[in-house]
Amino acid sequence: MDSTANPVRVELFVRSLCPGDARQHQHYVLDRLQALEDAGRIEDLSILIWGRRIEPRLAQRTAEGRHLLERLSMFEQWERDSDASLDAFDWQHPVTNMVSDESVTVITLPTLALAEYVDGDLQYVAPCTRDGTVHRVVDRVNALGDTADVAEEREHERTVVQ
Repeated sequence: MDSTANPVRVELFVRSLCPGDARQHQHYVLDRLQALEDAGRIEDLSILIWGRRIEPRLAQRTAEGRHLLERLSMFEQWERDSDASLDAFDWQHPVTNMVSDESVTVITLPTLALAEYVDGDLQYVAPCTRDGTVHRVVDRVNALGDTADVAEEREHERTVVQ
């Protein structure tokens, strides 16, 4: 696939300190994406580490927090503009601090999320739900690989026919 014809950029968000089975899943997805990047099937791959939750007021105080909040805002806009639901993101809910009894609003983040950009525009966020079907990150990674395989086959057919 000629990445200049349709440049795909992927951001993978990985939760640190997750259980072993989720960690194995994260490694599989990361390895698969890196192989797609090495093969030139995706133009750029960025890996971002996040935690279980983010408190927006506190996150605003750091460059990394602002960057993450910007991405989450883009995800919410994508959710509104598409026929998808980002149920894996628990957008805003209060959590009470056990020490101070203060309540803060947090966003709970999935263990793994993927954002796909084409020509700089956000095209897909996973995990998501469409028409009652859950589309996991691994499903989207496999679709990226399948799309690349189909494009490669078409290019090969054109070369052979000419």
